[in-house]
Amino acid sequence: MENEQQSVGQSVLAFYRVLPFNYRQSVAEHAREIKERNAILSYPVLPPLLEKPEMRVLEIGCGPGWMSNGIAHHYGCPVTGLDFNPVAVERAQAVAVELAVKSEFQVGDLFQWSPEAPYPLVISLGVLHHTDDCQGAVRRLCTDFTAPGGHVLIGLYHEPGRRPFLDHFADMKAAGASEDEMLERFRKLDSHIKDETHLMSWFRDQVLHPHETQHTLREMVALIEDCGMTLEATSINRFQPFDSIEGLYAQEQGYADLAAERLAAGQYFPGFFVFLAGKAR
Repeated sequence: MENEQQSVGQSVLAFYRVLPFNYRQSVAEHAREIKERNAILSYPVLPPLLEKPEMRVLEIGCGPGWMSNGIAHHYGCPVTGLDFNPVAVERAQAVAVELAVKSEFQVGDLFQWSPEAPYPLVISLGVLHHTDDCQGAVRRLCTDFTAPGGHVLIGLYHEPGRRPFLDHFADMKAAGASEDEMLERFRKLDSHIKDETHLMSWFRDQVLHPHETQHTLREMVALIEDCGMTLEATSINRFQPFDSIEGLYAQEQGYADLAAERLAAGQYFPGFFVFLAGKAR
């Protein structure tokens, strides 16, 4: 089992060292995108937290730093980003210098690294499902990295919602489609990406990655509650207030149909969900 876990970690690291996810052609292009578009607004539960006095943020799996540097630039919070890929961390650091922001980055394995003190806000988007133990990674973020009274924001591939996308490209490959043909298909699905380096980083991450797992909100709620945390919001219902968690579970079952509909319409739908959990003081 230990050898299998090492193999997963090594293959994922080797893959993303070639081209990290969400990577752009240049440091200047990364910085320009952060300045011109506040991507944090895509997660409406974040700004109220980031505007709190003395907020400190930890991002696990920061990649080239679009989230960490975006938070530091638009909200002025000190941010620490951790990633096990030195190529991604090097870019994140360079963008931080370009933006002159209060973010710092470290190379490390989330299963081995420990902060000097827990953080009031921990973020990990699109990362933990690429580890050899997603549930263990979520548990570590909740128990070891998040301070009492703090929050964790996690984004993962969704089990029903991800399947149509994966099946589509698996069928293309089985039918003999080349990598270039699959890239062109992805380009049409996600036509807003114009930077070729950025496009390739997304295509590799979405279609060619060596390892991923898929999960559900129901699974995650059981896990975070076991860690002493409570679900506060989720993208399943567009981060709106909710009266019933069971209602959210019912909603997420519709993700498979939604994904199939989007694919049939030629639209990109990765099958991804986000949730915010709070920790008791």
